[in-house]
Amino acid sequence: MTTKNILIVGGYGEVGRKIAKLLMQSYPNRVWIAGRDSQKAKQFCVQQNHLVSPMQLDVSKPVQPKQLENIALVIMCLEQQDTAFAELCLSEGIMYIDITASHTFLTKLELLHPVAVQHQSTAVMSVGMAPGLTNLMAMYVAQQLPSIAKLHISILLGAGDKHGNDAIHWILDQLNKQYTVKNHTGTKITNFTNKRFVHFYKIGKRSVYQFNFSDQHTLSKHFPRAQIVTRMGFDVEWLNRFVSFLQKSRLSNMLKINKIQHSLTSLIQNVKIGSSVCAIKVEAIEKHTPPIALSFVDNDESLVTAKIAAAVATELLEKEHPLGTYHIEELFKLDAFINQFDDSSFI
Repeated sequence: MTTKNILIVGGYGEVGRKIAKLLMQSYPNRVWIAGRDSQKAKQFCVQQNHLVSPMQLDVSKPVQPKQLENIALVIMCLEQQDTAFAELCLSEGIMYIDITASHTFLTKLELLHPVAVQHQSTAVMSVGMAPGLTNLMAMYVAQQLPSIAKLHISILLGAGDKHGNDAIHWILDQLNKQYTVKNHTGTKITNFTNKRFVHFYKIGKRSVYQFNFSDQHTLSKHFPRAQIVTRMGFDVEWLNRFVSFLQKSRLSNMLKINKIQHSLTSLIQNVKIGSSVCAIKVEAIEKHTPPIALSFVDNDESLVTAKIAAAVATELLEKEHPLGTYHIEELFKLDAFINQFDDSSFI
């Protein structure tokens, strides 16, 4: 494919606009910003001195192949209900990147592997901070030991950071859902329970709680005998206790009411009670062996996700990769992304 045009769906959203700003440096006039609101897309393009172009596109409705002419790569920044659009991209020979954290949706994307192979395309899933950087860090740490019994992934989000609508809605939705992880006992886990205290690099000790990020499910394929647990918390400790209280008291059931969830999403975006810090700590544990840990800390979680997505996009556009659908750790190693961050980000 001679053209290297890039289509960012949800391109004027919190993550999408940051991906666009990174990619337009290497691909000026090759990046297209797509979404349902054409005015928002146009406004963002004006702000970027027209180095990116707008496109009106609603992926919740059938999309015609003609709308994707001359597109080499699609980066999906929205939560989707089905895989119809992803399947269209792959069937047209268009490479595809998805930043969703939903295990259920990623499982559906995995099933498109034959479509991608047949039409000579590649899809990369689990792209972002979590999942994404968490997967890469977990693989790196686990490979320092001959085998592992447990893998703890701890994610810290800044309560004062600017999170996108989809990201906040996804977290709030999870509070009323249960999940199981293949390598556990099979018992159902309630989100934001099973507290553990973790010391984060440069931040200090915070409480984190089990949460249904997809990385723990994906990594279980690589380490079938290990117990893999992903936990999440916020930089403001009283907020962790408050969310835990909502869960235990079942007041979180009120979030099933759309009006309440939308109001809380708006409140989270407009009232800043913490910092913009984001952090990851991964610990690999094996019996009779000292544990191995790796930490990451930065600011602006959406920018971290954007840096990972932009780096994956560049790799797909500039180098040959296997055909099919893959999670990030199946195609890349952590070393390929370290130079996207300051030297002090990892320890």
